[in-house]
Amino acid sequence: MPKSIQISEEERNFIKKSIDEKFELKINSANDCEILSNLIYKELNVLISYNTIRRFFKILPNSNFPSLYTVNIISRIIGFKDFIALRAFRLNLNRDFIHENLHLFTIQAEIDDNILNEILPLLNEAHWENIYQIRSLIELLIEKDKIELIDPLFNKEIQDHDWELMYKYYVAFQPIHKAAKLNNRKVIDFIKGHINKSKIVQQVLLQLYVEEDCLVGYYGEWVNACSTYLCIDTEIFCTCMQLQYQYIKNDIEASKLLLNKLNDKVAHYTHKIHPIIVGRIAAWNFIINNNGAYIEKYMVNTSSDTHEQISTLIFFYRLVCLYGTKQQFIKFDYITLLQTDTLQYVNLPFNIKTELSMYYLMLTKYYVETDKKDKALTTIQKIDTRYQFTCTADFFIKEYKLLNHA
Repeated sequence: MPKSIQISEEERNFIKKSIDEKFELKINSANDCEILSNLIYKELNVLISYNTIRRFFKILPNSNFPSLYTVNIISRIIGFKDFIALRAFRLNLNRDFIHENLHLFTIQAEIDDNILNEILPLLNEAHWENIYQIRSLIELLIEKDKIELIDPLFNKEIQDHDWELMYKYYVAFQPIHKAAKLNNRKVIDFIKGHINKSKIVQQVLLQLYVEEDCLVGYYGEWVNACSTYLCIDTEIFCTCMQLQYQYIKNDIEASKLLLNKLNDKVAHYTHKIHPIIVGRIAAWNFIINNNGAYIEKYMVNTSSDTHEQISTLIFFYRLVCLYGTKQQFIKFDYITLLQTDTLQYVNLPFNIKTELSMYYLMLTKYYVETDKKDKALTTIQKIDTRYQFTCTADFFIKEYKLLNHA
């Protein structure tokens, strides 16, 4: 079976435009495809049926990706060695076009909507350079008080378990998080207005930028405004955060009601719960009801790997550290049981490095609280302070300083 390749609509449109410019031939019908088939045979001495060309340009409905052979031949007819050469040309051309116009946007008083509409389709999330260009564009639009122009970026659909792509948009949306933290009211209200209609807003700005310190503030507004759940676990996540919001406000009765609601939802949940949310659920059951069954069941029966167990335990122990008692914090020794000797920072992706740092921090605290000073000293030396969560950095730095002097 011929090797296939996925191409973007922007690349397909570039090919159509190039054919039109070279041959004065617009590809709109079966007849146009037949003419192109003859031109390819005449110039390259290669036969490609007009039906294959119809499928490539979607004149004939087709859900399959085109073959690399077909795409290479069509690339050659417009002057490229092959499709890889065409794609490299497009990336360089797009990169320079975007960079130059982002600079022009910076120095000009107004944003040219027409140019912006040309730039947006070129921002290919497959490339990290484009992700940083999205980040720069968002930062610029916030500075220019044109936050509403970000709207097209919120139409992006990310699969629920595509963590790599979510992390890319976590980077791209950094300026939004920064503006909200600085209490930019226009940005806060703009996100609040999109919280129930944009999946990517729920995935990234709600569930990755979890600003617990701002629950009684902008982040709490977003959580409490969320009522249409566009991701499979958003409702459970929001219930966890609403519970924490009430607990921070010292409304223990409301917290208990939300915990009952949370446990009921979990009992009827049919998907795998993310390890971080498992840690939150276990922590609140333990803090409020002194019920350790949830964390015990997870640690005994789990089929999760070490990375997932770390995710669960660091969120469990951190919440118990913040809102529980010392007796609760030291009741379970699960954090000491993980085999992490083979985990090396250098071999881990960035998000796992941050979790490993928090794991060693919580493990050090556990050893300090249980009077195992030698183990605490050995463990704290494993922490690489360069890697920490954005949203828990203040907690991390404070605890790290305290433990260093313990």
